[in-house]
Amino acid sequence: MEGNGEALRADPVLEETFYITSKKNTFYRVKLTEKGLSLQKETNGSTKTETIALSDIIGCRCMRSKKRNAGSCVCHPGASRTQLKVVESSENIQPYDELDMSAYLYIYSYPMKKPRVKGARRRERSTLTLRFRSFDKYEDNLREASRWRLAIKCLIARVPVPKSLLSPTDANLELLLSACPGEDRKLLVLLNPKSGPGRARETFQRRVHPILSEAEKSYEIHITKYPNYARDFVRSKDIYQWSGLLMVGGDGIIFEVVNGLFERPDWEKAMNQLPLGIIPCGSGNGLAKSIAHAAQEPFDLNPMLISTLSVVKCRKTPMDLVRVETRNQILFSFLSVGWGLLSDIDIESEKLRAIGGQRFTIWSLARLIGLRTYKGKVSFLPYDKPIPKENGTTGNGFQKDRQPDIGKISHSKSYGDQLDRYSTICESRSYHDAIDGDQIPDAQERINGLDANVDEVITESLSLETGNHRRRLDSFYSVTSKKSTYYSTGGLSSYQSFSESQSAELGSGESENRIMYGPASTLPALTAALPSTWTQVEGDFIMVHASYQTHLGQDFLFAPRAKLADGVIWLLVIRAGITRAHLLQFLLGLSNGSHLNCPGVEMIPVKAFRIEPAEGMIGYLTVDGEAVDYGPLQAEVFPSLANVMST
Repeated sequence: MEGNGEALRADPVLEETFYITSKKNTFYRVKLTEKGLSLQKETNGSTKTETIALSDIIGCRCMRSKKRNAGSCVCHPGASRTQLKVVESSENIQPYDELDMSAYLYIYSYPMKKPRVKGARRRERSTLTLRFRSFDKYEDNLREASRWRLAIKCLIARVPVPKSLLSPTDANLELLLSACPGEDRKLLVLLNPKSGPGRARETFQRRVHPILSEAEKSYEIHITKYPNYARDFVRSKDIYQWSGLLMVGGDGIIFEVVNGLFERPDWEKAMNQLPLGIIPCGSGNGLAKSIAHAAQEPFDLNPMLISTLSVVKCRKTPMDLVRVETRNQILFSFLSVGWGLLSDIDIESEKLRAIGGQRFTIWSLARLIGLRTYKGKVSFLPYDKPIPKENGTTGNGFQKDRQPDIGKISHSKSYGDQLDRYSTICESRSYHDAIDGDQIPDAQERINGLDANVDEVITESLSLETGNHRRRLDSFYSVTSKKSTYYSTGGLSSYQSFSESQSAELGSGESENRIMYGPASTLPALTAALPSTWTQVEGDFIMVHASYQTHLGQDFLFAPRAKLADGVIWLLVIRAGITRAHLLQFLLGLSNGSHLNCPGVEMIPVKAFRIEPAEGMIGYLTVDGEAVDYGPLQAEVFPSLANVMST
């Protein structure tokens, strides 16, 4: 089978030949290049190449065998499979097996899985295990594994690989271990335990922490205790001790953090230096979906995974913000401003928060039956530049550097999820079954009826022999896992819970006497007349909604042509007179963007707008789903004012 030619042509940083003890005339040429890992299998003259793209690798760890109850040799046929476990090489608590001198290198990746017959693309976890048992001393094997780890970590971080340390003659193990790049500062995690259905804590521990642990991303987690807790926290704390701000919850906690940053006199430094990460646990999750949509990632099948991978990769991507002014306050918005139907649904459905995102569907039907109209005036400054058409690029207008899916190592069953020392769940068999002589299922069994042409991860125990023909034991093994059940932090991450007195220092969450900084407005005063360059529409409206992201929620493709940083506000206007049938068509079309084809629906690209409800009218005005003063409101876009974490 032909492999990925680009990966093969790249100059190798490290390479090795591996042999399979259980199969004659079969060996692997394994190369680490700037593109990723290339595994070329050769059997009786036939060649098959599989690759793991560097962009799919999130981290790697060196491990060592845990001490067993019996004193039998690791490779002895009678060794019990349940006795052999692997722990991190840096762990001082767990005793090691003095008879096993192996060093294990686990490489964690999340490649894109090919779609099933009519399915969608998805990312799934794959763990590649290199077992180094070349020498008689563990330190020598660890040094060999550490060279690969150092090179992989440097390539992931996009820093030069210190090739002088990769030489086999370099014996300085301590220097190898300390040379791996890493962020000294932790991530700040702000978690809203009541977001969505109220399972954010459990979700973070079960589905987010394992991936952060694999990538060796340490963090400090703080649980919000009252409304505007996160806002007060980022406003008052020394936030530069952290490498980024990770928000776990819905769009509400993002709103708090963004506006808390603009309450700092050093807001510009904060916005430039601290990227914002989002783990979606709320009912809407519009920004998380928009970021994934911009990166062309398959968000819907596993929102937690895709969003966490964005945090792990932490590529800073610019994002527009909108400055919003009402009679009584100034706010900065990342998602939308609304008046009318959608705002009514958003605010009034709060009483159904316990059922999650379904609350929007239920309340949409209620508001459709009891349809309201709003009298007022809408003014806007049209966007005066050509809007680029969709061209297969990402949401920021650049083509993403992706490796082709063909030839990538894909996913099969789990053989190694019990290696984490704190895990209480073991999936399927251990990879040590191969060491003990058990036969591993063949590829057709592993793919469980999927297309036989889909490349599968190599899952055999291999024996490694170098060019000088020195005898080496099995040094290479490859496993994958569909689920991750790691719970350890390696002592790096921490949970913080303030006392009542410390919480009081942050404030009570009230919005009185807040001082907002940020860029100065370029618009006339809210009470002043607008220039003639603005367009004004007066009358009765069903709704007016402005968005600067593609999605208002996970299933709400509101502005299909929006980009994260394009300087455009997409203003949707529906005037009174639209039929309920067309309005129902509009609501149903929000899931795929077809709502823009409904009669009576206008979508206008603008740079700024003003909404002026008629006096005496009652209703809701929302900013990022939060209710604000009902009355005159104006907003303007500031391009690339914030940075978000993206893949």
